[in-house]
Order: sequence, then C-alpha cells, then structure tokens
Amino acid sequence: MPAWRAWRTPARYCNALKGNYRKGVHKMETLLENPTHAKEFAKNLGGVSVVLGTPVGKEDRNSETLRSMLLASDVANDAVYTWMGQYYEFDSWDELLGDEDRCKVMMANELLWRALSASGVAMGKTVATLAGLSCSAYDDMSAVAASSTAMAAVAASQTAMTAVAASYVAVAAVYGSAVAVDAVKTNETAWATLTGATSAVMGKAVAVLSGLNPESYADMTAVASSSTAMTAIAASTEALKALNSSSLKNTYTVSSAGTNSYVTVKSGNLLVLSLIGTGSNMWTAKGFTVPNTGNITFNTTAVTLCKTANNLQVAYGSSSTSQTATITGIPV
Repeated sequence: MPAWRAWRTPARYCNALKGNYRKGVHKMETLLENPTHAKEFAKNLGGVSVVLGTPVGKEDRNSETLRSMLLASDVANDAVYTWMGQYYEFDSWDELLGDEDRCKVMMANELLWRALSASGVAMGKTVATLAGLSCSAYDDMSAVAASSTAMAAVAASQTAMTAVAASYVAVAAVYGSAVAVDAVKTNETAWATLTGATSAVMGKAVAVLSGLNPESYADMTAVASSSTAMTAIAASTEALKALNSSSLKNTYTVSSAGTNSYVTVKSGNLLVLSLIGTGSNMWTAKGFTVPNTGNITFNTTAVTLCKTANNLQVAYGSSSTSQTATITGIPV
C-alpha cells in the first residue's frame, strides 16, 4: 500500500503536506503524477479540504503552491466537486450549479469562488445557469464557449459576464474560441467586462492559451518576467489577441528629435506589444530584458512582439525634424 494512503485523516494530510514546505510540495507532486493516486486524493474530503480550505487572507507560500498545483491538475474538477460536498447536498454538478441564486451566493463567497473559478466544469455550469440556460446542456466552459447560442445568452447577461471575467479558466475559454469572442464583441458592455479582467486572471489565462501551466504564473508581472512565458505567448495567436484586447494595455506616444536621441517611453517594466513610428528612416528601441536583450528597429510598419523592457527608450535615426513613435504595452 502506498505510504500516502496513511495520510487519510485531515490532521495527517495537514502534517504531510504543510509540515514542511519543500517536502509537502514534493509529496503533492508525487501524488499528482500518479493518475490513480491523484483520483483517489481528489475524492478524499479530508485531503482536498486541507488544500482548498485555507481561509481567505491567511494564505501562505505553502498553501498557495499546493492549491495552485491541485487546481491546475487533471483532477481539479473532481477535487472541487468533492470539496463542495461539505457545503451543499447534491448528486451531480447540475444539481449543485443549476440554481441561479445559489450560483450568485457562491460567486459572492471568496473561499468557494477561489476553487470554483478554477474548475472548467464548475465555470461552464455556473455561467450557463447565470445566463438563463440549462447547465445540463454544457459539460464545461469550453462547451459554452464553443456554442454561439450559449455565448449570445452569456454576452447578454452582465452577471454571467462578471463570472467569466473573474475566472482565468473562463477567460481563456472565451479568448480561445472565435465563436465566443465574436459573440461578446457584439455587446459593448460584455466586451468591456471581459477585457477588464484583472492582472491575476489575465496572467493565468494567457498561460493557458499559450499551453503553459497556470500554476506557475500568479499574474501578468510573473508572466512578463519569464522567458518561457514570453516565448510561448509570442507564438500564440489567441494569447496575443487577449493581451491586445485587455484594458491593462496602455498606449504611449513620444517624439524624438532624431540623430539617435533617445527618449524614455516609460520608466519601469513594460510588456511591449507593438511599436510603430513616423518618418522615412528607422527607429530603434532599447531596454529589452525578457526573453532576451538587444535593440529592435521599427518604422511605419507596425512591429508586433511580446517582450519585456525596463525603462524602454526609443530614438529616431535621422537628423530631420522630430518624428513620433507609438508604443503599446502592459505595465508590469
């Protein structure tokens, strides 16, 4: 019998997973790497309660890491389902999330929503119900996002869109579906809600869209400081579209007198998404740090990219009259 099965009471789970940060994380990694053990763990209320039940505001490095690992795993949906059983009596996801008033109560509960918002099944059912649909018709958030009928209803419901924007799983599902994006864009309020997702939600969402594990990225600042993330996002059409749509993005316009006279675009770190400048000569941008250093040249043809710069500076390479450059990016 595997040794971890001796942990089954909440007290033993707590000691095994939280008694020592390094050992606890290692034990969780070992457990989740084995499909059979992971499924057994996800069905154990004592175990998932230790991981998912840390009171809001009392999280520490250990609890954050363990919860992120579990919610980013293949058994996340099962774990959340098991954990919710201590709060409500139900025999299926549809029974749990088929009531609109109950879904609203769960959204308002930070502890419950922290787990539910990271479950694809829970989000699909919740969003469908809040949009006035039958949640039994949709297996998960991806199914909702793939349906033009469902997304039309979701876009028309401010409550449903608020739920979407508060979940990186839902945001990633919407941006990953052309059907969903088109439906949301037709409603100005819905689009503003989606694009207004926070840095924490967007950081994990673009990680998902880029094929990365969201547990590694707490927010956009973490994404912007990772060479792995920057390279993956640059190769993902969906992730770049999400970032360029986000209200986190700012536009900066600066003028350069030429003769390679550099001007500062923004002090501090900026995840740069595009560069374009006026004039017939080339511009140069410098200050890039992630995923690599080195200057970038650009002109009247927009250069799209995904690189982080510190104290980004640009200069026009001519002694002619002053020219203007426009840079878009997300402060991080």
